[in-house]
Amino acid sequence: MTCRLHENVQFDYEIRVALGSAWRQGADVGEVLATAAAVADGDGKAWFAAWAELGRRVREQAERGAAEERTVSARDAWLRAAGYLGTALVGVDAVAEPEKRLGEVFPEHRACFDRFLRSWDPPAEPVSIPYEGTSLPGYLVSPPDASGPLPTLIVNNGSDGPVSSAWTLLGAPAVARGCRALLFDGPGQQSMLFAQGVPFRPDWKNVVTPVVGFLLARPDVDPRRIALAGISQAGYWVPRALAFEHRIAAAVADPGVVRVVDS
Repeated sequence: MTCRLHENVQFDYEIRVALGSAWRQGADVGEVLATAAAVADGDGKAWFAAWAELGRRVREQAERGAAEERTVSARDAWLRAAGYLGTALVGVDAVAEPEKRLGEVFPEHRACFDRFLRSWDPPAEPVSIPYEGTSLPGYLVSPPDASGPLPTLIVNNGSDGPVSSAWTLLGAPAVARGCRALLFDGPGQQSMLFAQGVPFRPDWKNVVTPVVGFLLARPDVDPRRIALAGISQAGYWVPRALAFEHRIAAAVADPGVVRVVDS
């Protein structure tokens, strides 16, 4: 595109991702553009500070809304705050003591996302998926007034995006169409990397197969209608998993990644 929102290619991309989240209340266009303008000439340190400040300001709005029993406003603000705090982490390597700041802001991001999902109707179910002596943390989100076995989408996040983005890009549209959506952190992703130190692995069938097995054990999942959708780096992982895991009824790789090294 000829329109650039930041001279830094990565920051320009992240601003676009934030704007794209607005269709599912994951961002406010005015908040994003104002923050983007404030860091237009900035480096990673300025980026981190600006987005973290915005995330915390919106979190305060959510807390006020919850205290005043403004359920919808509070819920949407929790999601925006989670997204903005996740966006801040794109610049964390540029700040002093990056591991310390990551250890501060990442839990804030996840706490906001947890509050958002607890405010969902019905509240999302936190889940632990058994995986090679440990477990993969996740959430099972359902549409309102749903009962019985439903088609279920496994939301496969990419290499470094926050779970809030995976929700707005894949999870929320699936739930709006009457499906359940399973969000999870796999090896090398978010809490599995930051909290447990578990790195990526290329043989993603060893990740997806336990996830499918977890869903098949649940009576609220239609075993014939489990779909798998992956974004970004998961455009490589999803086809690798499908080559071995044949219980998936439909899948999407967005985009299809043939050679990760090319990027």
